[in-house]
Amino acid sequence: MLEALGLARRIPDRPWPNPPVGALVVRDGEVVGRGAHAGAGQPHAEVVALAAAGERAGGATLYCTLEPCNHHGRTPPCSEAILAAGIGRVVHAVADPNRSATGGAARLRDAGVAVRGGVLAAEALELIWPYVCSDQFERPYIELKTATSLDGRFGPAGATGGSPAYLTGEAARRDVHDRRRWVDLVLVGHGTARQDRPRLDTRLASEPPLGPSAPPLAGVVARDGGHDAPLDRDHWLVFHADTGPVHLAVDATGVPCHTLPGGAVDPRDLVGAITARGLHAIMLEGGPRLAAAFLALGLVDRWIQYVAPCVVGEGPIWPDWTAAGDADGWSLTRVDRIGRDVRMIWDRRDFASTLAILAAAGGR
Repeated sequence: MLEALGLARRIPDRPWPNPPVGALVVRDGEVVGRGAHAGAGQPHAEVVALAAAGERAGGATLYCTLEPCNHHGRTPPCSEAILAAGIGRVVHAVADPNRSATGGAARLRDAGVAVRGGVLAAEALELIWPYVCSDQFERPYIELKTATSLDGRFGPAGATGGSPAYLTGEAARRDVHDRRRWVDLVLVGHGTARQDRPRLDTRLASEPPLGPSAPPLAGVVARDGGHDAPLDRDHWLVFHADTGPVHLAVDATGVPCHTLPGGAVDPRDLVGAITARGLHAIMLEGGPRLAAAFLALGLVDRWIQYVAPCVVGEGPIWPDWTAAGDADGWSLTRVDRIGRDVRMIWDRRDFASTLAILAAAGGR
């Protein structure tokens, strides 16, 4: 199952709106087929692994990070392909959270195939979490990343523009770059873009990769109908407000610009523009005003807080956003030490209870 999870992670691009899935066929202690799902309309991981195994799939064990599907979508049901291949045993990590696709485990068991679920379920759920907590991407998944000092400062006072002022260490920054591989867009505010000139790429990501190799887009939320922040890499998007209708244009620098109505960028309009562009997973990375605006409207699914072991004393700090009524409703999923820093992961949907349901569904 660990190898199947690795296959699901090492894919060229994010498979959204489908979840990442990996599968192996094992016969007599030997891996005879491997597969990963590449995206919507492409063969599912089980089918790829079965094709690689060929006749050796007969009587073998199939390991899959997600319960085999049992419905006709863009592709035929994997449960039928497994039965046709003569697989003798299926081991999966979590049940399919998509109600229209679930039921593969029961179908296989009814046909006499031995089925075991719940193996490395937490790791598998973490892998598909954007798909799960956005209800199969009915809306974009939004992950907020913040990095602050112990006294809640986002950076030192009086920092000069032109380069980022890091509070966290290199290990935490590498962790952020690994997480960026799983999002379609990394979004910052106008002030952060002007002050830090961030590249918002994955240059520090782990090797071998812990996620897809395709880089995310970078985006900045500009004010006053335009932007003057220097953009240091290709594939930027700019979102700014105007009083006219919503449209997509290209500014004088060649950067695609989404214009939103109303004279001020409303996060809900911003999410609408992101959805219309076909993006499914977004990471917010700064600054405090942009983060607070999304939090106040309840738009954030997961909040990852990196806290550095330092006291700055002065510098950028949170605006007051809790009066909007979204200060509650978070569950603590995990606390880790990342190098010298602490990482806290908070989720809007309770990870532990979701895990209990999906690990138990499908049975043993």
